[in-house]
Amino acid sequence: MKFTVRSKLIALSVFLVTLVMVNVTYFFTIREVKSKRTAVEGQMERIARNIATVQLVERQNWAAYQDYISRLMAINDDIVYIAVYDERNWLRAHTLNPDLLDLELSQPLSKRKRSEIVQRLAEGLVAEESQGDLSTQKVNILVGDRVLGSVHVGFSLIEINDELRARIIRNIWVGLLFVVIISIISFFLSSRLTRPLEKLSAAMPALASGNFEQRVEIKNKDEIGQLAQSFNAMVEGLRERDIIEKLGQELGKSLQLQQLSYLISNRLKGAIGADRAKLYLAKKDENGVFYDPAEELNGESRDSFQCDKKTLSFLLGQPDGFNLESGPEYVKKVFECIQGGKNDLLVPMVVKNKLLGLLVFGLQNSANSFTTKQCHFAAILAGQAAFALENTVLYDELRDQERLKRELEIAREVQHKLLPMEMPKVKGFQFDGFCEPAWEVGGDYFDFFHLNSDEMGVVIADVSGKGTSASFYMAELKGMMTTLTAMHRSPKTLLTDLNTRLCKSLEKKVFATMIYGVLNVRTCKFTFARAGHNSLLQITANGTSKLITPGGIGLGLDPGTAFGETLIEKTIRLKRGDTLLLYTDGITEWMNDQQEIFGEDRLLEIVRLNGSFCAEELRKKIFEEVRSFSNGAKHHDDLTMVVMQMES
Repeated sequence: MKFTVRSKLIALSVFLVTLVMVNVTYFFTIREVKSKRTAVEGQMERIARNIATVQLVERQNWAAYQDYISRLMAINDDIVYIAVYDERNWLRAHTLNPDLLDLELSQPLSKRKRSEIVQRLAEGLVAEESQGDLSTQKVNILVGDRVLGSVHVGFSLIEINDELRARIIRNIWVGLLFVVIISIISFFLSSRLTRPLEKLSAAMPALASGNFEQRVEIKNKDEIGQLAQSFNAMVEGLRERDIIEKLGQELGKSLQLQQLSYLISNRLKGAIGADRAKLYLAKKDENGVFYDPAEELNGESRDSFQCDKKTLSFLLGQPDGFNLESGPEYVKKVFECIQGGKNDLLVPMVVKNKLLGLLVFGLQNSANSFTTKQCHFAAILAGQAAFALENTVLYDELRDQERLKRELEIAREVQHKLLPMEMPKVKGFQFDGFCEPAWEVGGDYFDFFHLNSDEMGVVIADVSGKGTSASFYMAELKGMMTTLTAMHRSPKTLLTDLNTRLCKSLEKKVFATMIYGVLNVRTCKFTFARAGHNSLLQITANGTSKLITPGGIGLGLDPGTAFGETLIEKTIRLKRGDTLLLYTDGITEWMNDQQEIFGEDRLLEIVRLNGSFCAEELRKKIFEEVRSFSNGAKHHDDLTMVVMQMES
């Protein structure tokens, strides 16, 4: 069989085009894998920069650094290690994924061994054959121009390298097979094939220059037509990967939630060809409430809606998204509040089986609907955006926790200054008082008031509740007591006046208990009244002890006459060596790890055995016994005690 020159030229052209296609396919395979590697490196660099920008090192808060990098390690399977060094290049925080290392372990790695491995990896001390399988991103921790340390993030490239080798081998075989097949078929093509091949050849330079909008329209249904379809599919895939890569770079530049949400909705709208897009985030503290962070102003969202449990369950089961028209009726009803069309595309943003947010895409023409391909690509981009949003939320939470911690530290310092800075110095008497809040701040209060040369006021109080709210009322109580002790000498009269004032300012569910008494150092008499507080404990010089509990209800419970009618004022005459002990229920109600309470019986026994101690020693002994009883259990109420002792 003889072939004309034209047929031979056509066959040769087809063969050359085939080779070009193979080369282009091979080129973009390498680029795709390299792009993946670049994306991984960029992701690790962003992780390193995110860690470095936390700037906890300025406060030497290495524990928070350790906690933060451990959480990052848990959600990034490719990270081999993370190391945080201070400005002296000392390793201060680290985490390691030994599963990515070729280690022969007979037993779990110790903390010291992990530290040694991390430092070796950070210094590049790995086997020569493994040099290409490990890459490290290093970022300095800066405050202004000052370098406070550095962050090293090491990650594995084994999977990418294996993929590169596998794809090269596969493309070689596919290319060879493709060349053989096309070479055989090309001999039977007619001159009409020249024009389609010219279209393909014309599209190659633009594609190679990075123009991923190229499309080749060929109506042939033969191999050339199929080749054109493959070319268009390949270009579409490259365009999608280019979008993903650029989106990842843009998302990594922002940690501001409002800006990030606008960026996500705007970029994803253009990427899938939608006319409009909106991002809704799930409110952290309100189950089922979603809001648009881009529309949030002064903490209030102008665009939000509520999902019931049934709808939330449905959304969690749709990770690839769905057209609203195809959803169940109860879902359609929930989303009636969204100003869109019935063919809107909804893509849930699921992270660790938790619904982080929801993306809503719409088309102007309600007769159209999104294709399966558009839905799939939107789901891929939504997953990438969810990762960036989660990092931003974690960063905001960490920043808020640090700010709140500092504010509570300031509040603790302020509240500490409201308590006596030193104990009273009165001839013939010893005084000791101490308050230990269960949280950063608390509602317990004690104080001493020099009324005149012979009299001293003593108070101990406990405001219901815990934390900052109780501390505010404690400060208010302090101010009122400062005023009232100058006005009243009778404890009963003072507490009655105090109750009237507190009933006007306290919330309905808040009350306070108190013992207020006046010690006359000349007559050695202590006159006091008890407003619902724990009993007063008296220890005599001969070691006997008893609880004294005159009548009285808590402050703020009754605005009428019942408070004054039930309140009883009592006077105790002190002898040499006698001790009076005032305490809050945090002492007697302290619970150990066996759910047993300390109780008044144990307190009485400690006092009986140690009644000869001075005021400060007795208080320290009681606190020591209480902590020993707790067996390491954390206390959930403030501990406060006042000791008054008449010297022997």
